[in-house]
Amino acid sequence: MKFAQIYEYVEDKIGGVFSSYGRFVARHAWKILIISVIVNAGLGVGMINLTSDIDTGNVYYPIGSQARKDKDRVEELFPDLSGSHFNSLQLTEEAKWARIIVMSKSGNLLKRAELEEVKTIAEHVLNITALYNGANIKFSDFCANVNNNCAVEGDLFWSPEFLAAVDKINVTYPIFTSPKLGAVSYASYIADKVTLDTTGRHLTGVKFIKISFMIRTDGSTYEDMATEWVKNFNSYMEKYSSNKLDIAYGHFKSRDEELDKNVSGDITLFSITFTLMITYACVSTISGRFTDQVGQRMWLGFAGIFAAGFAIVAGFGLCAAVGVEFVSIVGVLPFLIIGIGIDDMFILLSGLSEAQSKISVEERMAETLRIAGVGISITSLTDVIAFAAGIGSTFISVRNFCIYTSVAVVFCYLNNLTFFASCIAINERRINDNRHFMTCRKIDTKEELRRRGASAKTILCCGGSQPTGRHEAEGFIDRFPRWIIPKIVLKTPFKIIIILLFLGYLAAGIYGCIYLKQGLLLTNLVNEDSYFYKYSQWNEEYFPRQSPVSFVIQGSYKYSHDNTQALVNKLISDAQSNKYFDGAFEINWLKSFKNSHFYSNVTEQSFIVGVYDFLQNPMYSRFLNDVVFDSQNQSITASRVYVLTAKLEDSQDEGKMMLESRDIADSAAINCFSFSPYFVAFEQYVAILGQSLQSVGIALAAVFVITCIFMPHPVLILFVTVAVTMIMVGVFGYLFFIDVTLSAITMIHLIMSVGFSIDFTAHICHGYMISTATERGERVKSAIDKTGAPIFHGAISSLLGIVVLFWAKSYIFRTFGIVMAFVLLFGITHALLLLPVILSWIGPLRHTVAENEKSMSNLRDKRS
Repeated sequence: MKFAQIYEYVEDKIGGVFSSYGRFVARHAWKILIISVIVNAGLGVGMINLTSDIDTGNVYYPIGSQARKDKDRVEELFPDLSGSHFNSLQLTEEAKWARIIVMSKSGNLLKRAELEEVKTIAEHVLNITALYNGANIKFSDFCANVNNNCAVEGDLFWSPEFLAAVDKINVTYPIFTSPKLGAVSYASYIADKVTLDTTGRHLTGVKFIKISFMIRTDGSTYEDMATEWVKNFNSYMEKYSSNKLDIAYGHFKSRDEELDKNVSGDITLFSITFTLMITYACVSTISGRFTDQVGQRMWLGFAGIFAAGFAIVAGFGLCAAVGVEFVSIVGVLPFLIIGIGIDDMFILLSGLSEAQSKISVEERMAETLRIAGVGISITSLTDVIAFAAGIGSTFISVRNFCIYTSVAVVFCYLNNLTFFASCIAINERRINDNRHFMTCRKIDTKEELRRRGASAKTILCCGGSQPTGRHEAEGFIDRFPRWIIPKIVLKTPFKIIIILLFLGYLAAGIYGCIYLKQGLLLTNLVNEDSYFYKYSQWNEEYFPRQSPVSFVIQGSYKYSHDNTQALVNKLISDAQSNKYFDGAFEINWLKSFKNSHFYSNVTEQSFIVGVYDFLQNPMYSRFLNDVVFDSQNQSITASRVYVLTAKLEDSQDEGKMMLESRDIADSAAINCFSFSPYFVAFEQYVAILGQSLQSVGIALAAVFVITCIFMPHPVLILFVTVAVTMIMVGVFGYLFFIDVTLSAITMIHLIMSVGFSIDFTAHICHGYMISTATERGERVKSAIDKTGAPIFHGAISSLLGIVVLFWAKSYIFRTFGIVMAFVLLFGITHALLLLPVILSWIGPLRHTVAENEKSMSNLRDKRS
């Protein structure tokens, strides 16, 4: 048995199952409809348990990463001393802060008047009050503490010593020194571009400075207090104005709150999408016989939209009931599911148009499901499996989105086979009874009304009859693809142009894939109108992309010995010699201890006593949490030293720097590991590509398997897989040209793209294979005739649905709209232009009846 015959055999068997189901639906339409509504509504009740996670760090950074494991190790070794001896170098997670960036309108902040106004702002911030548990609180109630003072990074700028140096134009850089303050590094508090004197050692001009009000992290109560306080902080900063200064501000909750607000606001766009899609669905399902009042199917457009809407409700309800948290990216799900639902709706309606030659409702439903059942099963199964591939992701945003979507797609498929199929059967009963599509009253045909002498208005508004064929049942838009597409894809000059255009498309896509950047800049998650966008933009643009990295040394080393000290120094020098690290910066408790009068290495015991006294001295208390003694204070069991990254260009460099630091630690002769609280974020830059390729690869494998099952012909399997791969290359690559990076958000879009891609390509190939024509060109023409309209409608209706997202405030919604536009445009052009051209040249031929009988005869002879 040849492949074409195998295909026909599988098509006949699966089609037979759907045909039997169609008859069942026709006989029990109302029962199925009511049960479907009850089930969907019952599952939707689960939405009362819906909870959300708006912590961007938790949702958009990978869980179970090496950085998170190292963070746990550091927290086990070193206690949180932010309430007594705060040191920003010793943080194990991104700091909690309220922060202002000050810009001088004159271009230079190194003036006493400007700096004294900065001091006034800081004093006002410190005196802001808020209500917490019925009591007034101030910043001092929950601030991080250094030497019994609130930790305010940048308070150097209004100290008497610094102001005096400003007056004398004698501000040393990058370390400010004075008899009272000692040596204070302040480079991280000022903008990257500064003006220096001719010696290069004195600061003469700076435009931006950053002031950070640090919050203690050694208890959840302090975070709760700070959460209430920052609301009033926002209010104060919003009202602030000055002739000398411009201000940007933010706090540790800003990013999460602004993202949540943006996504919640943009969900209202769903109402516009819903309206546009309903309008298109209704208009496109209007019968080609405009004045016929019986054959109109516009209510089926409504029914198809509601079938998808019920799927969203049921999917959300079920996921919420089992405890899957709602994350911001799930907000795009309604747009996606409505698109999938409409696509399946048009396939079913196309099958219904072809079934109009059948007399009874039962026969029409059997034929409709036989024709369309395989098509919607292929697309739904591939969609489900594609999204299921992302459930194993270490990104919570990807995992939860894929869970919600997989469940919703299953309900979308079931609702189309139950709710929507029942609506079709009920509508066909109405047509069989010759009832008006609006009033459902029985009416006469137009011919009968004319014979009775009815008025023209009565004939127009109250006359109609059952469609006798496809041309009468289908909508006027249905005829457009089969009219225009064959005129393009079946002419040799156009074929050559199409192939050349797609080669150019593929080359551009490959180029984009090679240079596509990775990682999510969380600034993008904030609305451009937000106060936090201004802060994030200034911070990103004007301040150096540098962060401290600690090397944590574990093990009972004798630090009094020269060889141990040499190993520590070698570790630091190896880091400083690496291009990703600053060659001079070093925070080393051991080096400071050796330079102090406490140092003694006569014996290990005297060394330990000296270290203990050294750490208790207020001058060196900043190192207190860098050394861990055993329970008897007889030996050092762990310690840490710090280096600073070089000024990195972008997120790619941050990811590479993290990996380099780990390589340095692994190759060191002393037992250690590298850590920075920012590594938790940097993990996404090194994990996203592998996970994206894995998820998309699994999804493509699913396409291959499903295609093998439903379209068991090697040539078609090859065509579909290659076409889907080409679409994915385009979607991946063209992200580069619109400056969108590969991140947890775009990974979701790419997984989604696989499902939509198969929707288009599988339909045209399936239409080609079920064609009864024997010549390739005629088979292509037949395929476009049967599937061109559903493909066209699915793409156009989805485009109408997502076009409003181009104006969304949220980065999540906006990028979803752009990527969806790519998927739809690339998908429809591959399905209606490229594949028809390829099939017209090398598509499988259909065997004649005589050839089939000969094959079956040969098979019987072999068996005998």
